[in-house]
Formats: sequence, C-alpha cells, structure tokens
Amino acid sequence: MKISAFLQKIKDKDWLRKYVGYFHEELLELQTQGFCVSQSGKKIVIVSRKWYREKWQTYSSVSQKELKDILKLQKSTGIFTGLQTFHKNSQQEGYDVKTIDFDEKVLNQFKNAILIPETELIADHFAKQRAVSEIETPNGILFHTVVDGKACSVYKQGLVSTAELFSLSVGAASSASFEKVALNEYSALLWNTLKNFPISKINRIALFDFQSNINYKTVHSLYWAPLISAAVFVLVMNGYYLYQSNQLEQKLSQYQTGVSELLNKKQTADKAKTYVEQVSNEITQYPNLHSHWDIAYFAIEEGMDIQQFTGSHSLIRIRGFADSASKILTAMSNLPQLSSVEFNGPVRKSGVRDYFIMELRLVEKNEE
Repeated sequence: MKISAFLQKIKDKDWLRKYVGYFHEELLELQTQGFCVSQSGKKIVIVSRKWYREKWQTYSSVSQKELKDILKLQKSTGIFTGLQTFHKNSQQEGYDVKTIDFDEKVLNQFKNAILIPETELIADHFAKQRAVSEIETPNGILFHTVVDGKACSVYKQGLVSTAELFSLSVGAASSASFEKVALNEYSALLWNTLKNFPISKINRIALFDFQSNINYKTVHSLYWAPLISAAVFVLVMNGYYLYQSNQLEQKLSQYQTGVSELLNKKQTADKAKTYVEQVSNEITQYPNLHSHWDIAYFAIEEGMDIQQFTGSHSLIRIRGFADSASKILTAMSNLPQLSSVEFNGPVRKSGVRDYFIMELRLVEKNEE
C-alpha cells in the first residue's frame, strides 16, 4: 500500500470500523447493508436504547463553573456513575442536565470498552434538522426528536403507536418534518455519524472508565524518556556555554595589556590632534602679513621712500616720496597679487620729488 493511500485511509477513519459494534441482546457489527452478529469483541460499543435510562434535571440560577463543581461533587461521592451532558436553559438562567445510566449487564460485559448511547448519535445526525424520526432498530421502532434542546426518544408501543402521537406527546413543533430510517439504513447512519464526529468532543457522548482501564504507571513512563532527554539536553547546553564563556574570559585577559596600551596611544593621539586643531584655528585668525611686506619691499626697490604703510586683509595704503609717482604706480600695477593700484588724492611736488598716497587692493583667493 502506498503511503498516500495509507494516510488517506487513516484520515477517513475506515480502519476504525472493525473496532465498532452495536449491542442489543448480542453484539452486532455495523455493515453497509445492515447488522450481523459479531465474532469478536469491540473497543467501541453503541448501546441500544433498551439498555440505558435517560433523566433530565434543571439547575436554575447557576453558572457553568458552579454546575461543573456540582456534577464533579456528585461523581466523587458516588451519587452518579454514568454519562452526563448539560445544555443552556435561558428561561431558568441555568442549565438542563441529562443523565444516562447504563444497565449493569452492559457495564459488566463491556467494562473495558467505550460505551456510546445510540440516541446521542441519532441526535447529532439530525442536529441540523427539525425532524421527528421513526427508526427501525434491532429492538424495534424507535421514535426520536429534539425539543428545546432536549433529545426525546421512546420505542413504539402502547399509546405511542405513531410518529404523530409521539410528536404530540413530547410537544414537538407542528412544522417538524418526519423522517423514516429502515433497518438496513440505520447501520450506515450510525457508522457515518460516528466516523464524522469530532474526536475532541467524543467525551460528551461516550462513557469510559479511565481509572479502571488506564495503567497510570505506564502512562507516567511514557513521558519519562522525553523528560530525561530534555534534562540531559539542557545540562549539556549549559555546560557548553559555560565552557565557551570561560574560554572567552581567558582570551580577554590575554589581550587586556595590549588593549590598555592601544587605549593610551589613542588618548595621546587624540590630545595631539586637539592641540593641532586649536593652533590652526588661532593661526587662521591673523592676516597674512608676509605678502604685505613683499609688496612694501618691491615699492622701495622701485625708488619709493615709504613714510607710512598700513594695510588689512585686502587693502594696503602706502604714503611717501618718489622721483616719479607714475613710475611707481606702473610698476606696482604689474604685481600679480594686486588686483588694482590707484592714487588716493592728488600727486604733489615737494621740491624735485613727488609726494603721493597709493591704495593697493589685493587679489581675493577666489579670484586667483
């Protein structure tokens, strides 16, 4: 068998069919075309309505938590040992509790099996239909319906001889439809309903004595292996990380001296850098006087006697004498560091020499 086919078979739950039986006077198997006598025991037994009793009780003005505590107390004190389900009752502001008590014969004969009342499966099958059903079972005709959330069922007998009379006796809605299920169809109905029933909710419709049938020592042993494996894994990982941490600390201690020297050198370099930046800032705040003295020296070489020399970053003013003021002006105009040369005021004669004032404008850096 291919793996895909095997997985599909598990998903369809067809493998479960051989473990499911139906009990009336004897154990029966659920076949596609009806019932037949079973030749082997079953793990899941659907019990005929004849072998259990249903009783409803209303608990008014209680919360779900309070109701669960009450039912738990009843079970712990032995007041109740069967199957209980509860349904919300808005009118009573509480819950309706259904109690199902199985016959002692069934409990003794199938004490190691899961017991499911047949009416619970019928109720689930017709859950979405407002129907009164007339079902042919191995024990006879069974009438079944749901009224105000409560499942009602009775065998055809005495005064309840028709589905209509049964509907009137339980107060079913007049608009309810009537469904008939033949004996050969009933077997398939039970199997299909059980097969499609959610496994997570099976405890609501099934009775199984876990305390008597589960070996708790065996159950505990199931988780000892993974628990020990998890503990060993945690210990190994903690040991590994402790070892890695120790190795890292040793390496850091070895590099500590070198790191300290590097930090000291970095601090020294940072101080030197800060000093250079401060000196550079100071120097840039003063004008460049060297080029000014070059200009003054050039004027003297050309024959000018300088009486006064003043200047700023971009403008120089020279006052003095020369044999020819125009000659000095022409010579100074050829200097590349000057953008303009002009007299400031008239040129006057002082004896045989010219007396004048010149303004020299230096070339700006962005003009060079």
